[in-house]
Amino acid sequence: MTHDLPPVIRVAVVHFPSNAAAVPAARSNTVRTLTAWSVDSAAVEVAELVACEITSNAVKASRLDDIVALRLTTCDAVLTVEVWDASTVPPALSAPHPDAEGGRGLVLVDALTLRWAWYLPRTGGKVVWAQLPATSHLSIPTDHTTSLPTRTPEPAPAPATPVTFDHDPALLQRVLDRLRGLDDWHRPPTGHSTRDRHHTASRHPEARPTALHR
Repeated sequence: MTHDLPPVIRVAVVHFPSNAAAVPAARSNTVRTLTAWSVDSAAVEVAELVACEITSNAVKASRLDDIVALRLTTCDAVLTVEVWDASTVPPALSAPHPDAEGGRGLVLVDALTLRWAWYLPRTGGKVVWAQLPATSHLSIPTDHTTSLPTRTPEPAPAPATPVTFDHDPALLQRVLDRLRGLDDWHRPPTGHSTRDRHHTASRHPEARPTALHR
C-alpha cells in the first residue's frame, strides 16, 4: 500500500579527474542517477545539459592534477546540480559575440534553471550550483500500523519585546551561502589535494573539453 509521504531527499556525489573525460562522465552519471530516481524525462534532459556546462567550466578552471566533484540532490520537486573545482576564480556570466564558438555555457544555465549561483567552501575551491524543477514518479511503499511517539508542547514565557522578522532576500542568500560553505561534500578520495588555487589554468587544447550542446 502506498501513502503520501513527506518529501524524500536523495543525494549522489561523484568525483572525476580533471580531463576531457570528465564532461561525458558527468553527463552519463547524471542521466543514470536521475533515471534511477525516476525523475521525469524532461528534467533529466535539462539536468544533463546543465551538468555538462558547469562541469566543462570546472575542468577549464582546473589543473591536470585536480579533480572535479558533482553532487545531485532532489527534494520537494526541486533538483540541485552542484559542481566543485579547486579554483576560486568566480564564474562570469557574459554575452559572447555571435560568431564566438564558446562562452555560452552559463547563459544556457541561466536560461534553463530556476536560479544559479556559486560559493566558496571553507576547505577551498568553489562550488557552482543550479536548481531546476524535477518531479519524481517513484513512490515508496510503507505502512502506518506503528505510529511514532509524540510530545505535548509546553507553554513558553512571552518574549520581553515583540519579535519581528525582516525578509531580506540578499541577507538570507548570504546566510545560505555561508551554511553551504560548511558542507565538505566535495572532499575527494584520499590521495587527492583540494588546494585553494587562484587561477584560470592554462590547459593543452586537447585536454580542454568543450560544452555539450543539444
